[in-house]
Amino acid sequence: MIDFDIIENLGLDKAVSVTSESNQISESQLVVINQVKDFGIDEIYFSTDENHNSYPAVFLKKVEKFDDLALRQVAIAQKKIWNFKKVIFLYVYSETEIRIYNCAEKPLLIKSNDFDYKKELKTLEIESYKFKDKTKLKQLQNLFSTIAIDTGIIWTLEEAFEIRKKISLQRRVDKYLVESLTYTAKQLQAEGLEINLIHKIIMRSLFLLYLEDRGATDEKFYSEIKNGAKSYFDILDDSDKTYSLFQKLEEYFNGNVFTLDSNEAISREHLQIIRKCFINGNDNSSQQNLFEDLRLFDFSIIQIELLSEIYENFLSEINPTLKQDTGTYYTPPSLVELILNEKLPISRTEKNFNVKILDPTCGSGIFLVESFKRLVKRHENANAKKLTDFNELKKLLTDNIFGVEIHPQSIKVAAFSLYLALVDNLNPKTIWQNKDYRLPYLINDPSDDTLVEQGNNLFRSDTIQENPEVEKINFDLVVGNPPFGTKNLSQTIRDYSDRYGFAKEMVLPFLHKATTLSKNGEIALIFNTKVLTNTNGKYQAFREWLFNECYVEKIYNFSILRKVPEDFGGQLFGSATGPISVIFYRKNTPKKKSDTIIYYAPKTYIKSNVIEGVSIDSTDLKYLPREECQKPSTKIWKVAMWGGMSDFDIINRISKKTVSMEAFLKNTKNGWNLPRAGLNGDREHQDFIPEEVINSRYIQRFYTPSDALQKNDKYFRNIDKNLFEPPFVLFKKGQKNRKLTASFIDYFAFCTTACYVFNGNVESDYKKALTAIFNSKITTYILFMVSSSWGIEREQIFMDEVMDTPAIIDLLNQKNLSKIVGHFDEIMSGIKSDFFKKDYSQLEEKIDKVILKDVLGMTDREMVIINDSLEYSLDLFENKQKSKALLPVVSVSDYSERISSEINKFLNNQDIVCNATVFKMPHFSPLMMVKLSFGTKKSGLIKSKENVAEELRQLDKHLWTKQSTNIYFRKKLNYKTGNEIFIVRPNQRRFWTQSMAIEDASELILEILNEV
Repeated sequence: MIDFDIIENLGLDKAVSVTSESNQISESQLVVINQVKDFGIDEIYFSTDENHNSYPAVFLKKVEKFDDLALRQVAIAQKKIWNFKKVIFLYVYSETEIRIYNCAEKPLLIKSNDFDYKKELKTLEIESYKFKDKTKLKQLQNLFSTIAIDTGIIWTLEEAFEIRKKISLQRRVDKYLVESLTYTAKQLQAEGLEINLIHKIIMRSLFLLYLEDRGATDEKFYSEIKNGAKSYFDILDDSDKTYSLFQKLEEYFNGNVFTLDSNEAISREHLQIIRKCFINGNDNSSQQNLFEDLRLFDFSIIQIELLSEIYENFLSEINPTLKQDTGTYYTPPSLVELILNEKLPISRTEKNFNVKILDPTCGSGIFLVESFKRLVKRHENANAKKLTDFNELKKLLTDNIFGVEIHPQSIKVAAFSLYLALVDNLNPKTIWQNKDYRLPYLINDPSDDTLVEQGNNLFRSDTIQENPEVEKINFDLVVGNPPFGTKNLSQTIRDYSDRYGFAKEMVLPFLHKATTLSKNGEIALIFNTKVLTNTNGKYQAFREWLFNECYVEKIYNFSILRKVPEDFGGQLFGSATGPISVIFYRKNTPKKKSDTIIYYAPKTYIKSNVIEGVSIDSTDLKYLPREECQKPSTKIWKVAMWGGMSDFDIINRISKKTVSMEAFLKNTKNGWNLPRAGLNGDREHQDFIPEEVINSRYIQRFYTPSDALQKNDKYFRNIDKNLFEPPFVLFKKGQKNRKLTASFIDYFAFCTTACYVFNGNVESDYKKALTAIFNSKITTYILFMVSSSWGIEREQIFMDEVMDTPAIIDLLNQKNLSKIVGHFDEIMSGIKSDFFKKDYSQLEEKIDKVILKDVLGMTDREMVIINDSLEYSLDLFENKQKSKALLPVVSVSDYSERISSEINKFLNNQDIVCNATVFKMPHFSPLMMVKLSFGTKKSGLIKSKENVAEELRQLDKHLWTKQSTNIYFRKKLNYKTGNEIFIVRPNQRRFWTQSMAIEDASELILEILNEV
């Protein structure tokens, strides 16, 4: 036997047994344990945040040895965990080894009695480690310890590349089920079935399997339809009996889902294709799973709220234009959980279950189902017992859960999902089959003559129109994901927008009307981020109303998640959507009002943990001044996305020094014309064919030689030729390698709409100076920080954004103009005379120095902030997971010296000084730490011989004992003890810059002042 404790070595001693008593664990842990206790696992490692929400991260199973019996158990457990979806890793260990299995990968299909588990399970094995192999054990600790799990280094570490290749999130249960259903639908279409009928049959099958797997249908139920039938699959052998089953269910479910048309005709062969789909998935082999009870999809485990995601994704696969036409996108369960954790928490102290909830665009009901489940939990908290009574559950549902939806099929899915959630709580679950226990009528749709009775909960209607039956209810909470976009707007959206002077954007009327539906309640809605940043006057009018006539509590800006690679853990929405945010607000100001708005804006999609869904990383949390947010033209939403209040102050300071570019150019005394875009290839106005046009790909920074001109045979619209009289300045809309491109042109040349043209009756030197300013660091910095699209949606600059920037050119005196032009001429001369590209970076730095220091009077502190923003934030946006901002820290000395210096400036003339201590840094440490000590003697930077990993481990143990919170999951921490403050941040360069030291120092000084 090998004397090695794998649990302690990986930090898994905090794992929770699935047999734990309920009073020993948190509510969120108990919910998970109740869901997974029959999976054949022993323990769960939870990642726990500072609000004590626990998320399952790893499942653990102990075996005597890896024989056939144990491996079969592993295969069964992996299949169940795959259906559960929330956990990627299953750790199975014996006395001598540990094997790590991939639960994001499709389970094994067991097709024979002599199935080779040893061979087949290798395909699901991510890695295995023998305890006697000390070298490999180091890798195990680096990649699979709880520290690695909580900090998500598997997503970034170079050494984990081979591991990452084995994890395809596209094979998870929801993705694979949609893929299988789509494949089956196409098979049935090829067999001649009409798509609407296919859709109905597949959805009915899904619903029936949910009922069956959750114990709501039984052998007695099926045998009444077909003698000897024990399951839905037995019924599928006979098309007539299948229709008898649908007719029976149509009565039970009030005609909501199982509505039959007289012309429906489907054969036994068609039904067998559906049967194969739900047993084997999208598996092309003719063999079926040997054991039906080991079929791939287990709907007793697949969460009911996933039904909504599966339905909407399946629908969009078979009808790809639906999203664009309606502006609706499915809401991922993780985002629903995030929103409801805020507004409908279920900790043991939450006992109010009479909460009227509305989703004004409920779709297939994901928010409503999860809300109902939470109200059930609150009812159980209040009554200290499980809620299983049919009438109580029915009352809880009909009194509190409401939705509005315009699409008839979606609202039926919402109704069935709610029925399913109700039935799932019953004991016995088959009681709904009793005529004395009729499921409530939920849908209200006077145009649907299949409804026996109109309900009062789910209204098929246009939310923006008048809805007296909905509007008479005073809702406590409005949640949802309204449609957004500017195309295919309904007349009601147009009229509503006109009435209030808002932009014609689909989501705005929903955000506005929510306040009339919940006059005294709370609202949490998803919307598109451009609502915050669009400079158009009518968007500003909306923001004027939102931030002044409502009370906004917090905004989560998830824009960066719009472009997540498919196999990366952070993907929120499908690829077809734009940048989204979530807003938490209310109509009336609460008694306890905050002067700040909480703003969360992650800068990278790379997950900082391996748990399912979205966890709020405190490194991306900011508190914005409410007074500034109330200004409709404020740039704070964009600046705070990539920078901080220091960046906001710098841009404001520059803006106050001069007028905007628009005001400067409009002033005729200055001699400039207003800029225009180049030639437009308008098909309706084919006016002339210029001989030559500058190819925009060959436009260079500072100066573009005439060999960029190319012969042209295309027609363009007429344009004022004087615009192109030399010399003039070209400004490219796009940017490359984190740099803007402006070029001085000293010959007559046309350009296309890829560029803006600046010209006028001004001296050539001023045109050169304008080119230099456009190419400077400060213009790149300002536009990256304030542009409504760069860094959010498109990687290009719009003219109105350039025109909104400060007119630095108006600040030039003759001395500074001469300096800039002198350096410019050197660059231009070099480009003209040299075929090979020289490095002009030193000359560019000289120009930057003149502009930043001599013209704008930037301090060294401000220069640090500007340089770090371009070096790290812009690099992170442009290069994403390959950015230098994410690389491990080389040294924290500059950070430490800067933060102690900033604090000592504040402590000046006090009898106390701040000294910083740095520690030894191992390469794999996911976190870094600096210690600040306060005393009477200044000692400079102290270099400790202690290893930072050991110090962090001790601090983590201390925190866990004291607060039940985990430092590695939190990642950002200022921990005070006595006269010392420990600053903990992730081991990434972006967190240890000098500008971050300035920001952290301000934060600490504020904390010190608040304690005085």
